[in-house]
Amino acid sequence: MSSVEQGGVNLKPSGRVAGTSTSLAEVSISQTVGQLTVPDPVFSCRDVSVHYGSKQGVRDVSIDVGKRQVLAMIGPSGCGKSTFLRCLNRMNDTIAGARVTGKILLEGRDIHDRQLDVVQLRARVGMVFQKPNPFPKSIYDNVAYGPRLHGLARSRAQLDDIVCTSLQRAGLWDEVKDRLSQAGTGLSGGQQQRLCIARTIAVEPEVILMDEPCSALDPIATARIEDLIDELRASYAIVIVTHSMQQAARVSQRTAYFHLGSLVEVGETDRVFTNPRHKLTEDYITGRFG
Repeated sequence: MSSVEQGGVNLKPSGRVAGTSTSLAEVSISQTVGQLTVPDPVFSCRDVSVHYGSKQGVRDVSIDVGKRQVLAMIGPSGCGKSTFLRCLNRMNDTIAGARVTGKILLEGRDIHDRQLDVVQLRARVGMVFQKPNPFPKSIYDNVAYGPRLHGLARSRAQLDDIVCTSLQRAGLWDEVKDRLSQAGTGLSGGQQQRLCIARTIAVEPEVILMDEPCSALDPIATARIEDLIDELRASYAIVIVTHSMQQAARVSQRTAYFHLGSLVEVGETDRVFTNPRHKLTEDYITGRFG
């Protein structure tokens, strides 16, 4: 195993970084602490960097995403976690001047392979955004959009079944089954976000990416989404960006801490929160950051 995969920093026997009185600016973040690899990953990312023109947003990030697990990415605003998340389904391709380097393998295949269909990639790696974004269509047509686009239903009966099943899995069916023809934009914020999740899983993805999916929701709606995430991980790999450390602790099995575009530490969530091995991680989790 390489020094990066082993951690590559000077740890005390306790597991803490040597010299904990060192200032934030002086702590090395050139190598990641923790276990980067997992058995049989759905994603394997190695030395991934992102540049926006002359500005670098992500620096040499290497990490695996495990199947049927939730990976939470935490860190201060502007640290690169959302930028890295968008690398996983090539959403950065839509940004002028963005350049991604390094290797990102989905089930062993390079997602930047020129023969890979980006539309198909985004069906396999679905995205749920910070603000609910239902289409200006009916509830039914929101969920049916992807299956129609990708030809997943051969008949109206099959399409009806996909819509029903997706809404059930998103925990929304009982609330909307009698008004499927009404506009999705007429739902509450929490319902709209669950509708977007139903729309995502309707195309049978392998991975669901979530970029702060609860930041615009009230505590009750947030709890519903978190319960849903816990249910969905039985079928999908989920990567979630969140500013809430409490949410990361509740929903994830692994946590990755980002700082200044670098992946500082990654490991099992319980370990990262109870025994962080890097001073930057410890200061962020304990509230001493900055």
